[in-house]
Amino acid sequence: MLEVKGLSVTLGDFSLNDISFEVASGEYFVLLGASGTGKTVLLETLTGIITPDRGSILLEGADITWERIQRRKIAIVFQDQALFPHMTVRENIAYGLSGRRMQRKQVNEKVARLADSMGILSLLDRMPGSLSGGEGQRVALARALAREPQCILLDEPLSSLDSNTRNRIRAILRRLHREGITVIHVTHDYEEAVSLAERIGVMENGSIVQIDSPDKILH
Repeated sequence: MLEVKGLSVTLGDFSLNDISFEVASGEYFVLLGASGTGKTVLLETLTGIITPDRGSILLEGADITWERIQRRKIAIVFQDQALFPHMTVRENIAYGLSGRRMQRKQVNEKVARLADSMGILSLLDRMPGSLSGGEGQRVALARALAREPQCILLDEPLSSLDSNTRNRIRAILRRLHREGITVIHVTHDYEEAVSLAERIGVMENGSIVQIDSPDKILH
């Protein structure tokens, strides 16, 4: 589904070195590593924010290495959520539908459906600044899913949440996986990786040093 071949990126003193891996359709793949190992740089390269020096990215067999961000069927949810502060929750979610030829009624129905699935239907008229961390993360997920991406990228989505909220978001992520969403999730938390992943890629110093099942990574 997603295939990364020999991806290399240089950013000042840091570099990603010859990254190669594959993620199957519907798989939950976790990149595990300490802060500074390049996990976020890799995600931003996959989504088109950062341009690689060499290598290729294929999505469903199509080479998207140089494709514009807007044309990639990949969505990203950042650790800090990156919600638009001047827009309501409703407008933030609807933003993911911008550029599509949809009637207002269709947009409103889809926003309501996504909000309901995330348990945030009552928050649609709120502003991001009034939301808790967990509420904001669910809004960011809904906005990403509005684009109907072939793959969703999650950058440390649970790291700033309290334990109860973290468990609720994990349950949502498991449900998305059961629904067949392809997920690449980066984290430094081993427990988080093991609880969600089908496979784990371990990153160190800008390289993937091991890819295996959670059990084999553990041993």
